[in-house]
Amino acid sequence: MYKCKNCGAVSLKWVGRCPECHSFNTMEEVIAGENKPKIVKFKKTPPSVSPATVLDWQNFQNVARITTGIKEFDLSVGSGLVAGQSILIGGEPGIGKSTLMLQVAEKISLSGLNTLYISTEELLNQIILRAKRLKIDSKSLFFQALNDINEILYSIENGNYGFVIIDSIQRITIPQSDSAYGSVNGLREIAHEITSLCLKKNCGVFLVCHVTKEGGFAGPKTLEHIVDTVLYFDSSKRDSYRILRCYKNRFGSTDEVGIYEMSENGLKVVKNPSAYFTSERQPDSPGSVVVPCLEGTRAMLVEVQALVVPSYMPVPKRVCLGIDSGRVSIISAVLEKKEGIKLSSKEIYVKIFGGINVQEPAVDLPVALSITSSYLEKPLPPNFIAFGEVGLTGEVRGVGNPSARIKEALNMGFSDVLLPQSNVKDVKDVKGISAVNLHPLTKLKKIIEYLV
Repeated sequence: MYKCKNCGAVSLKWVGRCPECHSFNTMEEVIAGENKPKIVKFKKTPPSVSPATVLDWQNFQNVARITTGIKEFDLSVGSGLVAGQSILIGGEPGIGKSTLMLQVAEKISLSGLNTLYISTEELLNQIILRAKRLKIDSKSLFFQALNDINEILYSIENGNYGFVIIDSIQRITIPQSDSAYGSVNGLREIAHEITSLCLKKNCGVFLVCHVTKEGGFAGPKTLEHIVDTVLYFDSSKRDSYRILRCYKNRFGSTDEVGIYEMSENGLKVVKNPSAYFTSERQPDSPGSVVVPCLEGTRAMLVEVQALVVPSYMPVPKRVCLGIDSGRVSIISAVLEKKEGIKLSSKEIYVKIFGGINVQEPAVDLPVALSITSSYLEKPLPPNFIAFGEVGLTGEVRGVGNPSARIKEALNMGFSDVLLPQSNVKDVKDVKGISAVNLHPLTKLKKIIEYLV
């Protein structure tokens, strides 16, 4: 028999690639029956806590939030951290994960909580030099350079820490195991031991995680299930800007986005994301439309652009960045059927600028406008924004929270709004609405009237 030293999968014959973890050259020959699985017998043990109802916990205090003072980070994790919370954060190499963790560690320590920063990739003097460069001098922030899981667990067990940061979990080794560090089974065991101990001590923990070349977290999917919150640190590929996304959060909403800028003194918060996403827009360009989209609980303006060109291929291309290609194909079909715009022989390219992924239905109307604008070579007036969902029969349907969208548009100086007719009644009480020209739509056919 052959056994994978990475994940423990068993095969009757040797294979070059493990069928479970897909690692190459990890299958080793073992004697059949040498490592027989132990038969586990379960015992019926009375639990330490009795079952309770909601009425039993009427006097229960709400979970207190620990704010770091970094506005965008607090927003990403749901208005602050929670004692005992476990957070997994990943990102490309050199994106700024360690820098962000050092800045967060300093803010937590300044709030009165002892914080331990464990580096598994750097020497202690390297960590101190990085902290000095970021002007970190908190007396409640402690540093260690460890790799052994036993030493890490000992430090957490015997220290009075409010939060522990481990950078990164892939470099932790298990001396009593034959598996290489970073293996699937090893990561699962390490994450379980650390999070269980921190939960027992009511100590929060950050686990910095590597990513694969495809962009996913390196390791088993179990890592994301074990922790309370999953954050992904991404680059918008524009200069020094970074985007922190939340994909899972047991203590708050998901899909929150934090915008940062990398500087000589570390990461700085971008105070106005809407201005960042629309700063380089060319107002009189055909195919360019601004949409107020919702990311979590807040609205921000992003630019959607479309390019429609003749195709000389049997099957025209549909290339989309930042938006689902299926959504663009549906909108194109509706435009051809209801508007008579012949797009079946055209190549369509749609892009959301700034590295943002927009998945909500409010982007339907702006995409339809941008495609029509590019096809007719007629731009939308520069002071216009648009939002709304488009149905298969060509109707324009209402979307959620239109008030927040219009407020953000007002703050950025836009004066004309194309919106669904059903949303007009929801925005009448918005402060300053008298300064906005509302253009309600019920059918997609009327959008050509607004192209100049």
